[in-house]
Amino acid sequence: MENSEVKKVFLDILQDYVEFPVDGVDTTMAFKAASGVDSYVFIELIAAVEDRFGIRIPNSDLRDFNTLDDIINYIAAKVA
Repeated sequence: MENSEVKKVFLDILQDYVEFPVDGVDTTMAFKAASGVDSYVFIELIAAVEDRFGIRIPNSDLRDFNTLDDIINYIAAKVA
């Protein structure tokens, strides 16, 4: 799966967790600033990502997700 496809699917998942359109979201921004989700919703989002992409993301890797792009690139590497 290409990075652009991963990004589209991830943003579709993210849309279920935020109250604004994700079409124009800046994926280089800090995750919390770009999405506005709290820690609880973040864990739900990660669970949805794991289910959709068929991957497992260890808790130790979560601290490396500073931007939306970090998450997208991580997923892309896992599903490649």
